Amino acid sequence: MGMDEPRPPASRHIALAAELTEEIAAGVYPVGGRFPTEQELQERFAVGRHTVREALKVMAEQGLLWRRRKTGTVVLAERPVSPYVHSLRDLRGLFDFAQSTRLTVHHEGYAALSDRTLSGFTDLPDKRWLRIAGLRTTRADDAPLCWSEVLVPERFVPDRDQVRTGERAMYEIVMEQFGLKLDHVEQEITAGELPRQFASLLRAEAEAAALIVRRRYVAHTGATFEISHNLYPASRYSVRSVLRQRV
Repeated sequence: MGMDEPRPPASRHIALAAELTEEIAAGVYPVGGRFPTEQELQERFAVGRHTVREALKVMAEQGLLWRRRKTGTVVLAERPVSPYVHSLRDLRGLFDFAQSTRLTVHHEGYAALSDRTLSGFTDLPDKRWLRIAGLRTTRADDAPLCWSEVLVPERFVPDRDQVRTGERAMYEIVMEQFGLKLDHVEQEITAGELPRQFASLLRAEAEAAALIVRRRYVAHTGATFEISHNLYPASRYSVRSVLRQRV
């Protein structure tokens, strides 16, 4: 994957991090060795300083790099060793998540409002929803991350061929196709046990601790156009947020 291809600004640092991660896995930069400087990476990939810093931050959070002022950056591991760290400072963080992971669809069909998959949210007028469910993996090393279920009201069902590729997030496709703008995302994280039927698929122990992340996507019109449920082995996922005092 070349960095000379045009990409949306929000995904550029994710693409850079993925490419550099692949190079580390291939032995281009050995463990314990020096990693290129920010300036070297800027020149090589023709990207800005911010893009490089954000890419290196992602790799450091995954345990691949150790960064220290004056001494430079050192490679710590061939593959990510820490849980997936999801930095949520704004809505762009959700788009970054979609760019750094991939969904392989296992099930596709319609669900009624009364189904348990829609539990946890209220004020949903739509009665019929398209349900897409499957295994979400990291793009960097194709490691299983979570079991993901995405539900979209029938009136907002997007081009299903685009959905099946797993290359773009469902909400991105829906917004583009129906001319919607994302107003806000409601998120709820709860703890539980990993059901036995998902353990082998996720390469985890049955009944181990799990995290359930539920999100509701609301458009500028006030309509809920997507609900997602992601089930993670607890050791695979961490959320990092920045909370600021209102002035």
